[in-house]
Amino acid sequence: MRRKRVKVAIFAILFGLVSAAIDLPLPLEDGFRAVRAQLRSRPAPQDIVMIAIDDATLNELGKQMPTRTDDSELIRRLADAGVDKIVFDRAHADPETPLDDATFARTLDQYRGKVWLGVSPEHEVGFQKVAKIVPLPEFRERVGMASMVGFSGPFGLSVVFPTDVALDGKTYPSISALLANYHGEHLRYRPDYAFDPRSIPTYRYVDILKGRFGSKELSGKSVIIGKTFLESPDVFLLPFYGRIPGSYFHILGAHTLKRGTPIDLMWFPALFVAAVAIGWHAISSARSAKPLWAATLGLPAISLLGDEFGINLDIMSALLAVMAAAIGFQRIARKYYSADVDAMTTSALGLDKVGGDLDVYALKIANLAEMSEDWSTRELGDFVNTLISYIKGPGDAGDVAFERDSLIWLAPRMDAVSLERHADGLALMLKTAISHDWQSASSAPAIGIDTNYALPLGQRIKKAMQAADEAASRGVRFIINDAAYVEARNHRLELIRALEQGLRERNVGVAYQPKIELATGRIVGAETLIRWKPDGRVAINPQELVLAAEAIDRINELTLIVMEAALRDGRKAIALDPGFKLAVNMSAKSLSDTNLLFDMMTMLGRIGFPAENLTLELTETAKLEDKLIAPQIAALKARGIGLSIDDFGTGQSNLEYIEKLPSSELKIDKKFVQHMDSSEESRAVVRATIEIAHSLGKVVVAEGVETQAVADALRAMGCDQAQGYLFAQAISMPQLLAMMGGGRNVING
Repeated sequence: MRRKRVKVAIFAILFGLVSAAIDLPLPLEDGFRAVRAQLRSRPAPQDIVMIAIDDATLNELGKQMPTRTDDSELIRRLADAGVDKIVFDRAHADPETPLDDATFARTLDQYRGKVWLGVSPEHEVGFQKVAKIVPLPEFRERVGMASMVGFSGPFGLSVVFPTDVALDGKTYPSISALLANYHGEHLRYRPDYAFDPRSIPTYRYVDILKGRFGSKELSGKSVIIGKTFLESPDVFLLPFYGRIPGSYFHILGAHTLKRGTPIDLMWFPALFVAAVAIGWHAISSARSAKPLWAATLGLPAISLLGDEFGINLDIMSALLAVMAAAIGFQRIARKYYSADVDAMTTSALGLDKVGGDLDVYALKIANLAEMSEDWSTRELGDFVNTLISYIKGPGDAGDVAFERDSLIWLAPRMDAVSLERHADGLALMLKTAISHDWQSASSAPAIGIDTNYALPLGQRIKKAMQAADEAASRGVRFIINDAAYVEARNHRLELIRALEQGLRERNVGVAYQPKIELATGRIVGAETLIRWKPDGRVAINPQELVLAAEAIDRINELTLIVMEAALRDGRKAIALDPGFKLAVNMSAKSLSDTNLLFDMMTMLGRIGFPAENLTLELTETAKLEDKLIAPQIAALKARGIGLSIDDFGTGQSNLEYIEKLPSSELKIDKKFVQHMDSSEESRAVVRATIEIAHSLGKVVVAEGVETQAVADALRAMGCDQAQGYLFAQAISMPQLLAMMGGGRNVING
């Protein structure tokens, strides 16, 4: 991930450098500079005056332009008024009448050192070469000269003036430098547009010519005489003010120079700041865009402050670099980060790589959806990042990704023993952290670990997540997806395939283990057991088959198929003994499924099996909710179906079950029965169970009876019934019927 971000950073910085080198963002720069100037807008100083050759002047004079005789009279009146400098924004390069030219030359000679005429050296504008413009020779020797040249930026958004120009081997100041009395080093600068051009004192040419002004209004000031009439070509764009005569730009430039020597830092500092911000964001482990925001907001503020001190800072190339980086980082974030929490997704872990030296971990947070129902997105992110901090705490885990309700990360490879110890300790630590920090004791983290080092990382992540899902469903802390696990998983998948086929074809095999009345030795019933060899192959382990059915949520369907086969066979046993009780195993949780109970009742009627001859042996490892099963239990009792608590003393089958399940029978788990002849504790448990059950009016059945001594002990304790290898293994119905028809006492032979 960091490499991807660094690549984006390098591209963005290079983009900024190239854009700066070719002046790509110059229009934006000029526009933003104009905006900054408006924020700093202020009145112009009053020491430089504009003498405007406007339309009113031309109309009153009745001429297309004032003559040089008019200019001579203007100079005289200005000089008499005490003007410091008189600058013409005209070159007077073309001859007029001999009289006018002679008069003008005498005036210039008379006021030598006070009057300047404009010049323009040879220069290029785009592909066009502009010839030099200089005053007539008879004027040049009597007058000072100043450059009129300015260079307009793209779209006319800015103007750049040189402080001086070279012409015919000599150096001449620009008009703005002359007006500002600037004598510093040569530089090119931009006039400060913060000075409001409307505040520049302006007089009409004709008013000065006719003496229509106060005698002291112009004393000590400098004046510039320029064209402002409507059809004048010397008009340029000033943002926010429209098109104004070029002479005003010279005045703005003069005020800029008088404030202090402008310093143009160009784009280097801003791009350096942007590069630092982009680089910082690229190598930072946090997704926060604070460095980019700091650059985006800080650079304009710094440039605005710099303007106030005559320091120009071009920032648009830097902002373009930041924008390119932000877009690149955002694309990475969308592709590689979760939209809900501040964590990366698995696509950020380099799925095309092979992690031969890494173990792949997946942590599934059980009940995360329920836990986070009332959380905000931020709270969910805090929870996930808290877990990430715990995972990365020891420093061995790399980047941690978040996918749905799981965290995935890579860590250095361990040997099998160390890996099991590490996984167990990590699961316990995370469970403690969740319970303590988030007050959730119900959420148990389950870890899946993949060690198939030859596979691509993408496949390994999927396998680790599958292992975590299975660990969560099985209620274990971790599962390691190694060769042994793969073999077991393949076996389970094969088992599920066989189960699905058996369910489709409704041919799951069953057998029956007789229940013996200990007092008489007579067969009084049988427990239905799954004994199945799909396609004549090896017999399937019944417990594994039930677990597989539960895993694919087909346990109720399996129960009905087994029950149907048992009920059809059971009718034959009832024909021999009307009191025969047929038992079928059923998960106690299934009692809450009204559809299952409806199908079972329907099946009893369809097959014609008496409900009072059916006993449901209920097993469960989880607690039950009374309100979910009470109506169903009442319905079963109303039909006369018996209930038996199976495997009493294990899992959740305890005294609480006796209260919640008003059963007629209780079966003692075989682990207590088989140890009766060697363990006083087991004998005591069995005796106490029999006494409790009898006190509640229940029949007691002992499972797993394998020796005559145990059978005798159970009979002595008053146990009602027993089943086990001593009497018979699981047998077919014809074999059971044969045993029943023989009428022999099973205990005594």
